[in-house]
Amino acid sequence: MSAPVYVLDTGVLMAYAQGVDALSEAMVAAADANATVAVPLVCLLEAYSLLNHTEYAYLSMMRRNPAVRVLTPALQVDRADGCPVAGGMARQAGRLGAGHAAFVAISSAAGLITSRADQVRKVLGDDWPIVEV
Repeated sequence: MSAPVYVLDTGVLMAYAQGVDALSEAMVAAADANATVAVPLVCLLEAYSLLNHTEYAYLSMMRRNPAVRVLTPALQVDRADGCPVAGGMARQAGRLGAGHAAFVAISSAAGLITSRADQVRKVLGDDWPIVEV
């Protein structure tokens, strides 16, 4: 599998877990391109924290999809460390998950699927490929 074509943020994960079919097209596009869809770990944790436990099964099912990759920031203090950059982006976006999603989108040169385009546009700008659902 190659680099991600899309990054999913917290709101999209929650919508998916609540039965909104907003990801089908992105998943098919990734599979057709032999690519992946990235889920930032912070967004996944935020989604779990905001969902009812009865909705967890949908996220588990999505995570089993071979086209889905959960990504963490690099945690190498003396080398590549994504935490300061993702944290700064979170400050700009106004939410930790939005910052991590923007960080992953930039790092991967991938489009971002979000339920809050206003938040990620503060970091990515108006020209970044953002799909709002």
